[in-house]
Amino acid sequence: MAISAKMLALIQKIEAADAVHFARLRKSAKQEKEAKALAKTRAASRAAEARSVIKKRKAS
Repeated sequence: MAISAKMLALIQKIEAADAVHFARLRKSAKQEKEAKALAKTRAASRAAEARSVIKKRKAS
């Protein structure tokens, strides 16, 4: 069964839109993952700093 030129054009347009949509989803997921990793690193750094301050206070 042959596909008409209009139907083929429509399918190609939909596939192109899907490709753009999924590229945006991948980009936003990557950014979210990086933001979470950065937040985790910052939280660990703050916790280590807090432990250091507590140790200094106990020592004095």
